[in-house]
Amino acid sequence: MQQSKRKATKNNFFPLLFFQNLLTSTMDACAYFETVSEVYDSWERVKRVENYQETVGIALFDKMFMLAPDEEWGMFTWNREDFQNKDEKFMTFAKKFVRMLDMAIDMLGPDMEIVEEQMYELGGAHQRYGVLPVHFDIMGRALALVLADLLGDRFTATTKSSWKSVYGFMSTTMIQGSVGI
Repeated sequence: MQQSKRKATKNNFFPLLFFQNLLTSTMDACAYFETVSEVYDSWERVKRVENYQETVGIALFDKMFMLAPDEEWGMFTWNREDFQNKDEKFMTFAKKFVRMLDMAIDMLGPDMEIVEEQMYELGGAHQRYGVLPVHFDIMGRALALVLADLLGDRFTATTKSSWKSVYGFMSTTMIQGSVGI
């Protein structure tokens, strides 16, 4: 029953959400393809960084703490000291987080319903851990900073805009999953 309720909501809401978050409400298939291709190609460049899961994971959480040092981050099984010491608990979590990002990016393609379903479910799981909507915004800003650092001159305005659109779609869908919309 919940599945059919979600489908009904998604079928009414998805086209508007999708197109609003992936550039404009008038985005055509070509623009969508270019946006997703830009994200995918830039992520492939990031994956060429030695030990990229560790490198990206550490950098993401470093930027997250930089952007919101006073935010309550009690949902993590590790603390700031574990982060600073690169404790095994933190490193395991950081790599897992990057693998989740890998999965989401790898699923991007013509059938966005698959990625939407996964992000929706992941949002519900994040809610159970105590992740709040504000945390998605902070992580999005942290991700943009990390990508800018790692890609350098290749983090163009087009790349930034593409990531903002795709991350906006993913985070909005996860927030919906976290509140049961």
